[in-house]
Amino acid sequence: MLPAPSSRVPRLWPLYALWLAFVVYGSLVPLDFHPLPLDQAWQKLLHAPMFKVGMQGRADWVANGVLYLPVGFLGAAVLLGAGPAGAGRRLGAVAVSLLVGIGLAVAVELAQTAFPPRTVSRNDLLAESLGTLLGSGLALAGGSYFRALLAGLREGGGLLAQRLGLWYAPLYLALALFPYDLVLSADEWQVKLDSGMVGWWLSDVARHGGRARLLAKLATEALVMLPLGALWAQRQSAAIRPHRSAWRRAALLGAIFGLVVETAQLGFVSGQSQGASVLTRALGMALGALAWQHAGWRHPETLRAGLRRFSVPLLAALLPLLLVYQGAWRGPWLSLAQAGLRLQDELRFMPFYYHYYTTELLAVLSLVAVSLSYAPLGLLGWAWHAPAGVVAALAMLLATLMEASKLIAQAGHPDPSNIWIAGAACWLAQTGVRQLLTPAATGAATRRSPERPHMRPDSRPDLPLDPQPDSPQVRRTPPRPRP
Repeated sequence: MLPAPSSRVPRLWPLYALWLAFVVYGSLVPLDFHPLPLDQAWQKLLHAPMFKVGMQGRADWVANGVLYLPVGFLGAAVLLGAGPAGAGRRLGAVAVSLLVGIGLAVAVELAQTAFPPRTVSRNDLLAESLGTLLGSGLALAGGSYFRALLAGLREGGGLLAQRLGLWYAPLYLALALFPYDLVLSADEWQVKLDSGMVGWWLSDVARHGGRARLLAKLATEALVMLPLGALWAQRQSAAIRPHRSAWRRAALLGAIFGLVVETAQLGFVSGQSQGASVLTRALGMALGALAWQHAGWRHPETLRAGLRRFSVPLLAALLPLLLVYQGAWRGPWLSLAQAGLRLQDELRFMPFYYHYYTTELLAVLSLVAVSLSYAPLGLLGWAWHAPAGVVAALAMLLATLMEASKLIAQAGHPDPSNIWIAGAACWLAQTGVRQLLTPAATGAATRRSPERPHMRPDSRPDLPLDPQPDSPQVRRTPPRPRP
């Protein structure tokens, strides 16, 4: 059930403003400003070319539209508000949001003329306008559900879990299929099938990435399916008989889900399809269902105790995996003097600086990989009741050491952005788990305490409701009735 309009319904305009700022910043990185007269910039924009987008450039083109999709969604959602809206208001919200998005796209493209190596093209304007239009249309159908999700973040507990469940599977699919660069012709299909990104068991691209990255990818595919398995078991536990078969059905559903995702990946230029990923998703969903069946682990304090008990083995396994996956301490080595020169001449501390010089797919994958690498530290911080800021600072210190090791390694590619990404991921993980589970712990403690029945002044129970340890059979003296 969606929350009724009230003061507790969160406002969306701060999130909208933050996203607009991110779009402007991300579109102008690396911020290499070269002054250009306004009339010349305008002429360059008017004469911007319309490129023919091929297989390799299709992902970048689609990514521009995806970047502007939240511009349309949040803009229309802000204008629609939390209450019911008529047809005229809904149409007006879409129109105004679309105009704002197109105006922003034109302003950004105009500014890019003074920020080389940024390029200006009509392709980008078209993609950004379509993304804004699509986002505005989605706000008509999902704006109220998005507000409900934000309200659930404030409430926490079971309400948040229910509303996250409605969004988890669609968001997972959206991320798995990004950047949506469809294969459009028979020739492109032939190129895709010969590219080494398709395999009955493992694709050639997955094998060539190294064992550490392959294992990390397969483990991640299983881990992200755990919430889906738990949510499915929660909804189906009352209907499944015998109850022990829940994990088998969850494994079957996970395999079907994985088969759908891997089949869909065949239709995208950047998608990797392999049979092993079907099994990892089946395994992850089955483990999620099994975890839900063990009711003890659903209690936050039990989960905390388990994480504290295995903190040392978890860290002993996490840190070496992090070293291998990040490529840290991989030779040949540079001297300290050479590393100092590299730090001074090559390294750029601008956020997302290096993300511009790679493809959108690799940029998103890098962001997700770094976040998932350091997020377990946030879970351990929650288990030990440590302040989230302190744990985030420790994660940033660890990330600093990792990036410094890449600086000393000749083949390393350090990125200072990973330091604050690690801190943010750690803080979000710890804060999210606390918000999701702490209210549930309070509710569980309340349920364990039996409620007292209503007692009239003239009633006298045979046994006390709250017996004292030293005299368990002492009767209570009923309160005197008021005159």
